[in-house]
Amino acid sequence: MCSISQYRKEHEDALIALLKAEPDWSPFTSDGAIAAFKKALLESETYVCIRHGEICGYLRALVDGFGVYVSELYVAPPHRANGYGRKLLVEVKQMNPDVGVYVLSDEDAYYEKLGFKRIGSIYQL
Repeated sequence: MCSISQYRKEHEDALIALLKAEPDWSPFTSDGAIAAFKKALLESETYVCIRHGEICGYLRALVDGFGVYVSELYVAPPHRANGYGRKLLVEVKQMNPDVGVYVLSDEDAYYEKLGFKRIGSIYQL
């Protein structure tokens, strides 16, 4: 089982280490991007998934009063297929009940499996 918490500065080192182990996440963790990414994590609506005291995933969203736009959703490979991504998405929706939550993704099959509604090139929770 996991718990979902709002991201805080003290999560930074563990989250960055987790993402640095994934080559696909290098655009966020490279030397030229890491400072901006760390700032974005704090300034966005960001949640972490914690299991047995360790971060196993996160979600970062942009909120503008008209909607919530999921920028990143990540669950570490050993923790996938346990519902943690869904829990992160449910948390962001629960925290923003009066606006739509949208995801632009190249992981269409994942969002379709979760039953999210496709609207053009995005998914709505």
